[in-house]
Amino acid sequence: MVGKTGWTCLCLVLSAMLMFGCSSIDSHLQEAIKVDDPFASEDERDFTGMVVTYFALPHGESTLVRLPHPEAKTVLIDTGSEEDWPVLQEKLLERKVTRLDYVVLTNDQPEQSGGYPLLANDLQVDTLVMPKLIENVIRHAISLRPDQKRLVLAENEVLSLDETVSMKALSPNEPLFLSPQNNSLVFSLQQDQLRFLFTSGINEQAEERLLERHPEDLQAAVLKVGDQGSNQGSSHPFLTKVDPQIAIIQTGKSRDQMKDSQTEVLERLGESWAETYVTGQDGTITILSNGKNYRVLKQQ
Repeated sequence: MVGKTGWTCLCLVLSAMLMFGCSSIDSHLQEAIKVDDPFASEDERDFTGMVVTYFALPHGESTLVRLPHPEAKTVLIDTGSEEDWPVLQEKLLERKVTRLDYVVLTNDQPEQSGGYPLLANDLQVDTLVMPKLIENVIRHAISLRPDQKRLVLAENEVLSLDETVSMKALSPNEPLFLSPQNNSLVFSLQQDQLRFLFTSGINEQAEERLLERHPEDLQAAVLKVGDQGSNQGSSHPFLTKVDPQIAIIQTGKSRDQMKDSQTEVLERLGESWAETYVTGQDGTITILSNGKNYRVLKQQ
């Protein structure tokens, strides 16, 4: 027999267990919810579309692309400098990245490829992507392991990254420029209706050739500004053709620390009505994209 007091205690225990169980289920369901609307999520982990993260590094450039679910492949564009590796490593670990499906090295310059040997020692890299014309130069600069799987891209070649995202190589092409930065891999990253343009370290010479050879491929919603915002690039004609809504300058400097010459580029971007972010001041910039709409998130 259970007395009145016993029944009361038993009911309280059962109620508590039921409430705890419901709370756990609700918590589990909440964690499992994924969204494809970039404006419905404050956290890239809940987003099923493409996530493009422009890292704030002290010296060089590196951008992580997480392709849409369910495959959610990872693409790292450039690796920053050797000095940047501890910072880049921490940022990758924060995102639980221990393996990369693709690493794209756009040139042999320290700001873009200097960190690759350290990255390759710590992370598994499935495929290394390089521009065909300067493949040997990059391989020499990074002391590439002979067993590393490689893929080279020539002008106009398209690499399908998954069913919805592809990258098209726009440069370099023959003949090679005397300036190493101008021989960088320039490519567009296309997801449905949205295009992201990556210009590595190029300046005005390479921009002029792009305007001649690929005027139809340059317009992009998001522009990674060339050569860390140097005034040797980002000319008025080039910016007019790209017509970016968002421009990102990857540099370790804040706006106040940028050289006077770099402020010219900021002015040009302002005249083009691009919303401009400087990673040295605004921190890491993440863009959530579903191929139609996108959202910009800042992380200091």
